[in-house]
Amino acid sequence: MSLVAISYNQVFGINNNIDNNVFFIDEGMVMFSSGRHIVAYNVDHKVQRFFPICDEGQIDYIVQSRDRSLMVIIESIPNKILLHLFDVLNLRKTLTYEILTDKKEKMEIIYTSFSDENHLLFIQTGKPDWTLLFYSLKQTKILETINTCPEKDGIVKEVIPCYYYENFKNKKLSVLGGHYINVYEYGKGIKKIYTCNKLSQREVYRCHDWITSDNIVAGTNKGRILIYNNGVLIHIINYNEEFKNNILINTDDREKENINNPSLISINDDDNIKKLRSAKSHVSLANINMSKNNVIGIEDNEYNYEDDSIPNTDINLLGSDNKERIDIIAANTTGFYLSGNDGILSNIQYIIDKKNKSSSICQLIQTFILPSKATRIKSLALSRYKEFMFVLTNDSQILKVNVELGSSESNKFIPVTPAYHVGPVTCIDLCARKPIIASCGVDRCVKIWNYFTGNCEVSKSFQEKVYSVALHPSGLFMLIGFSDKLRLMSILIDDIREIKEFYIKNCHECKFCFGGHIFAAVNGTTIQLYSTWSYKCIGNLKGHNGKINSLYWIQNDNILVSAGADGAVYVWDIKKMKRESEYVCKDYSYNSAICNSDGTVVWVSGKDHIFQEIMGSQVTRELNFKVTFQKILISYSGRMIFGGTDRGDVIPLRYPLISDTSEFYRYSAHSDSVTSLGLTYDSQLLISAGMDGCIFVYNIIDRDENGPRIQSKIEFSNEVLVTRSDIEEQNINISELTRKIEELKLEHEYQMRLKDMNFNDTLKEIVEKYNKEIEELKVSTVLLKGEKEKIEILQSDEWSKFKQKNHNEMHELDSKFTKQLIKQYDKLNKLRKKSVELQEYWENQIINAKNDEKEELLKLTQSLEKKISKKSEEIAKLKNQLKSNEIECNEFRKITEEDIDTEILTLNKKYQIELKNAIDKGFKLKGENGIMKKKFINLNKDIEDSKNDIINLNKSIGHLKSVIESHEKNLYLLRKEMMDRNYLIHDTEKKVFAFKRKNQELEKEKFVLNYNIKKLRQQIEPRELKMEQMKKNINDKNNLLYMISEDKKKLEKIIEKMKNELNEKKEIYNKKHRQNSDLHIYYNRMMSDLNNVVLHIQEPALFKKAIQNLYVVYCKSCNNSDGFNSIAPEVIKEHKSQMSLLKTRISNLKKEKQQTAKIINDDYRPLLERNRNILSEINNLRKTNGLSNKYTAKQTTILMKNKKQERKKYKGTITAIATFKAEPIPIKTNKNENKNKNELEVNPINSTQQFQLIKTA
Repeated sequence: MSLVAISYNQVFGINNNIDNNVFFIDEGMVMFSSGRHIVAYNVDHKVQRFFPICDEGQIDYIVQSRDRSLMVIIESIPNKILLHLFDVLNLRKTLTYEILTDKKEKMEIIYTSFSDENHLLFIQTGKPDWTLLFYSLKQTKILETINTCPEKDGIVKEVIPCYYYENFKNKKLSVLGGHYINVYEYGKGIKKIYTCNKLSQREVYRCHDWITSDNIVAGTNKGRILIYNNGVLIHIINYNEEFKNNILINTDDREKENINNPSLISINDDDNIKKLRSAKSHVSLANINMSKNNVIGIEDNEYNYEDDSIPNTDINLLGSDNKERIDIIAANTTGFYLSGNDGILSNIQYIIDKKNKSSSICQLIQTFILPSKATRIKSLALSRYKEFMFVLTNDSQILKVNVELGSSESNKFIPVTPAYHVGPVTCIDLCARKPIIASCGVDRCVKIWNYFTGNCEVSKSFQEKVYSVALHPSGLFMLIGFSDKLRLMSILIDDIREIKEFYIKNCHECKFCFGGHIFAAVNGTTIQLYSTWSYKCIGNLKGHNGKINSLYWIQNDNILVSAGADGAVYVWDIKKMKRESEYVCKDYSYNSAICNSDGTVVWVSGKDHIFQEIMGSQVTRELNFKVTFQKILISYSGRMIFGGTDRGDVIPLRYPLISDTSEFYRYSAHSDSVTSLGLTYDSQLLISAGMDGCIFVYNIIDRDENGPRIQSKIEFSNEVLVTRSDIEEQNINISELTRKIEELKLEHEYQMRLKDMNFNDTLKEIVEKYNKEIEELKVSTVLLKGEKEKIEILQSDEWSKFKQKNHNEMHELDSKFTKQLIKQYDKLNKLRKKSVELQEYWENQIINAKNDEKEELLKLTQSLEKKISKKSEEIAKLKNQLKSNEIECNEFRKITEEDIDTEILTLNKKYQIELKNAIDKGFKLKGENGIMKKKFINLNKDIEDSKNDIINLNKSIGHLKSVIESHEKNLYLLRKEMMDRNYLIHDTEKKVFAFKRKNQELEKEKFVLNYNIKKLRQQIEPRELKMEQMKKNINDKNNLLYMISEDKKKLEKIIEKMKNELNEKKEIYNKKHRQNSDLHIYYNRMMSDLNNVVLHIQEPALFKKAIQNLYVVYCKSCNNSDGFNSIAPEVIKEHKSQMSLLKTRISNLKKEKQQTAKIINDDYRPLLERNRNILSEINNLRKTNGLSNKYTAKQTTILMKNKKQERKKYKGTITAIATFKAEPIPIKTNKNENKNKNELEVNPINSTQQFQLIKTA
């Protein structure tokens, strides 16, 4: 059997858990996240493309790189954080990185930002740790973590790197908290530099951004803008007083969305500063006192020290409780964008005087108006060249505006998407005759969507909570379940109006039948049936004892299926108003129920992976798909079942269901549980709503060719309900508008005649001005030609002088470089001689060290043998003790086991007697409980009958009151609509008048311009003849210039040849210089390795291995190593000859080993004994008498003298003597004695006799 598949068609909704949820791709495409997907939306064609991202969790944060080429989607799940890379240019998901965490719970992601490079990320996690993760995408690891919240019970809001840095090594990062802004420096790690001034405890930071390499702009919850320079407060602006109140906005025009163009001010940074200082409107000044590089800031007068005692737990650190708060700040090339209350977005320019840097100015240059005063901006996305801007509002709507300076477009925002639901969507429903979806949510809004056009046709918000929605099959009426009543409402063109109220509180489920003549509504634990046209209650279906979660009608409208949280499933016969079948299981809680076309087979889903098939009041099958279905739905053809899970997945299944092990597709659409499912009547589209606030539309792909085909597409109706009063008002308005248009025509013709007179006068003045300018330009051309000839003569003289200077400089450079080469060759020869002497010396030292090592090994073996004998005696004693302990332990066990058996028998008898008494009491209580239950059921029936009588009386009273109130409301609404329509008529009249006036002006201008063109042509023809003569003269002069230019080219070729020769000589010099430097490096390496070998003088085996390694590195590998490839062949030959000499010398030195060892031991050992005695005396004197520092200094000088005497005896053999002592005393060699050797600093020998030699120069 083939599988059922679905594909994504479109989505209505944006993830509300992410503030930064709009991203720019190009002028016609915007990107946002919905559910577990990234959606690319084409604004012009209104087409959506879906890119699935998450499989396990939900999208927690999205960040885009600065060059708009890369996006990172962060998914936080227990024990790890996933980073999904998305290529914006190619629109595809590329890689996924994994960050493992120690915490079992999911980590909250507060903010994420890219550095200027596209491979470094700053990820700020939430409470309780508030750690900032510095992650590298190249190295795929965390470079550093740091705690960014210094306050107790504080928070972190934003982490923004500075993109205006001047030095690549010193890059800055700012972290915004409740009352602080910390600035860090990052590179290989993160280091804190400074902290900006702390705010008063009642004032909180909201947002911030960098505007220069040193300046930060921050906004607070009180509507203040603070500018800091290197942590010092230099500028305070009260946005609501200084800027916003100076913006002139016509409130009437705003309500009708007719907003004037933005007032743009052209500014020159340096020239207009004096003018701006004198102006008060739109300008705020800050004078900065600067002494050299230190900035002296200003004081914050609103800081209250008494508020410091208030804890952070008593304050809203997010700052969302104040209406005057600043919501967003975003830097641009000239300053920054800023948005606050009253639906205004401002472009503020920040100017620093280049001549006098001690002053700066903030100026308002643009204002943009949002659709209403209540709308606020959550995030914005600028285009790559700062021309367009996409904005996400608090109504989950995306808007677009042109922000380019000097643009002709208006300053109002254009809606890109409709306003989606804010918060979870609780219920959706569809109808047969129209392509619309009705939805309601926690935001108390009811919206009607068109799933063909993708638009929101009607949207209305209510004061009461909305729980459920049901559409009539005609699409003209709908049921809405409120917290106080159930209302039947009519759907008009632009409004939803009430028809009838039903006294049903908290109606969570309501549903029209397929014919539309009956609807069912849940009232507590009963299901009430009403007639759609007479509004009468047909019947009450009772039986449920808990909340009813599902209602399902069969296509013939004879059977209704209900399921509830009480574990009951009922199949109701509507004609008889009785139960046809029932199944009750109190252990289960059911979410949804469906049935086949006959009503014989019922499928039920519930908690704990319950999915059951019920036939004739019995469970015939129970399947476990390892998911919990929140809602299930069956197609009208009866061949497909669709399920929505608690994880947000949508699963299509083929019906009849074979087993729970059969294959099926799983579509991860929503990021939270599915709340409702819907299916179009032609079975082409599936709709799902979820707790994430999104409504997904899917295309159904039925691959079963053998089964019955899906019904062909239905032709939908275009009828719309319109009231008679609305039509009459429109007719009256049209007649009045036609009369006003005729009056405007007469006025327009009179004004056009006056303009013609004025236009002819201005034309004459303009013609005279142009004639004068033409004559002046002719004179200026003659003067410029003379100046051009003079400049050419001067340039030829300068070229000749420049050549001579270059020639002289070349000769001087050649002489310098030859001298330097000769000096470096001399140095090389000296260094070679030194290396030979050092090799001979160290070979003698190796032989001595081997003899010492043998003597020490003999001593160690003797001492260890003695210790082994002692330990073996101790082991024998311990074994004897163990045997005696085991005997005692066995005797103690036997005694304890006998006592335990007697106690167990006594306790067993007591508890058996108590059990019998408890069982007898239980049987008595069960009998009494059954009698009480029967009495309780009888009493409940009497109470329900009396309640029904009271409800019927209350309904009759309430009906009369509702009729009176509805009439009064209708009168009030009609008067209000009359006023609104009058305002609209006035506006349309103004527009028509303005357009006609512009048309007549343009026609007159066209006629006059044509007449002037003819006159100008007559005047231009004789002048063109003169121009041709002048051109001939110019061509002759150009020929002369061509000859001169050819001479110049020849001279330039000669200069190029000279330059090439110079470059060749430089390359030869550079090669030789490199060879010389390579030899120096090689020599230094060899010397450092020799110094390291000295460490093992007293250990012959290690010393021998070290010298063998030196031989392998510097002798055998000389032909293959990179260092020798750059050395001249003469040097290599000399090196080989030296190696052969060294081998012969080593053999001779081995023979002389015995003689030299005796001489050195006799002279060397008494010196060591003297040094040890002196050090022991110093330590004893310090402990007993506490000698002064002067006495210890004298003792150290004695040590130094002894060492100098030793060095004089053995010239160059030993550089430093290490002595045994408790405290380290640094010893340095005398520079005068060892001029040709490297200076070494030696630390004294430990008790383990380990040498540490450190090369210092």
